Amino acid sequence: MLFNTIPFLIFFTTVYFIYWNIGKKLKIDFLILAGAAFYFYYSPLFLLHFLFVICINFFFYYQIYNGNKSLFVKLAVIFNLVNLGFFKYFYFFTGVLSDITGSLFFQNASEGRWIHITLPLAISFYSFQMIACAVDTYRNKETEELLSFKKYLLFVLFFPVLIAGPIMRKKDFFPNLEREVPQKDDVYKACFLMMSGLIKKILLADPIASIVNPIFASPNEYTSFSLFMVGILSIIQMYADFSGLTDLARSIAYFLGFQIPENFYAPFFSTSGREFWKKWHVTLSNWLMDYIYFPLGGSRAGEWRTYLNLTITMSLGGIWHGADYTFLVWGFYWGIILSLERYLEKTKGYNLTPQVNPFLIVLKAMFINVLIAISLLMFRSTNTPAMIDLFFGLVTNSVDYLSGLLAVNGGEWMIQGMELVQSEKPFQLNTVKSYESVTYAFIAFLLFHYVQYKPESLDRFKKYSFPLVLIFGVITIFLLTTLSHDGDGFIYTTF
Repeated sequence: MLFNTIPFLIFFTTVYFIYWNIGKKLKIDFLILAGAAFYFYYSPLFLLHFLFVICINFFFYYQIYNGNKSLFVKLAVIFNLVNLGFFKYFYFFTGVLSDITGSLFFQNASEGRWIHITLPLAISFYSFQMIACAVDTYRNKETEELLSFKKYLLFVLFFPVLIAGPIMRKKDFFPNLEREVPQKDDVYKACFLMMSGLIKKILLADPIASIVNPIFASPNEYTSFSLFMVGILSIIQMYADFSGLTDLARSIAYFLGFQIPENFYAPFFSTSGREFWKKWHVTLSNWLMDYIYFPLGGSRAGEWRTYLNLTITMSLGGIWHGADYTFLVWGFYWGIILSLERYLEKTKGYNLTPQVNPFLIVLKAMFINVLIAISLLMFRSTNTPAMIDLFFGLVTNSVDYLSGLLAVNGGEWMIQGMELVQSEKPFQLNTVKSYESVTYAFIAFLLFHYVQYKPESLDRFKKYSFPLVLIFGVITIFLLTTLSHDGDGFIYTTF
């Protein structure tokens, strides 16, 4: 049940009106029921699995809180990783073993010939959330109260963040339970976030997806320029898709009186890889730092160990996104970039990040975006062979690549014959077109980024919130009904 669908509109409208018209004592119970119904819509069987996982995790949490800390925090981490590993990485790990050993046994297992495994909804996100809860309790038991099973259940089952985060911490979530009536400012913010999320997804991400998806599916059919441009366009698509999803999740939470954390702070205005990861998917970046990088030793164990820790952390963050070598390579790539930045700045003393000169700041931001675009060629590739073809194509795929191959192999007569029957030059690789729609998308991308970069710029309009909600609501409905495309699901819901 995606946020931009009619079934969810019906579901949420019902939830909203019931939630604000029942007593405070019933609100937690009702939200738990709503979260269970939301997950039940996806799969009744996996709802049972999800509830079982929550019960086991609460048992671990309870034991950690009551003093059995060391053993049960390890069991909590192991249990969640095994659960996640089986459903998400069984085929990947058996595929790796097949590649290493050449064993037919592992090959059959990796191709699903013996067992069919379906990925449970949101397993990557809820696994990380419950690991964080267990570890935080282990670290901070003295400063927090014991959660009841009912509150723990709500913490994990809260449906606005169930699909794709943000990854919640207890300190972000539980203060919101004290609200008894909807706040006017929260409702206004929820409306603006709803409009923002729908525009980003339907009017930006989906049109760009119709351009880039065919290229990722068949990179050998496109020119080198198109393969490079698909990385640039993927920046817009990934931002609009995931930031739009987060806006919708935050909007739904705000409608229910929950202020959940932002996940993006104008990431593509960043002038370093380090700054980018402080502003992109912030809750995941913080999770990776707190629960992988720092426990590995962070930067305390020496220079080269720091680089290794960064590379391990980003590689694991890559494989968290998906069970394929493409994601592992993507994470490793970012680990190398962050390590190289640290080496040049901390060890060699180079000032790589301009602070004053606007021209240099823009130039450095453009350079970082090229690095991001290259990384997205890995991230968005459909599989490892397609990724390899894509990077080779960046070097080899000239417009005349096919006709050149034909000419070398004695096929000039075919070229000449086709020229007689068609006006366009035959045997040419495809190229990106649709420049007008891309230009509009880029302007909107910059506008949304500016709002995230300088949120205070909107403060002057707060006193006009009510008329602005009405005006922009009408404009949004008009744009969605006249310009919407047939769209895909949200990219991050597959992780």
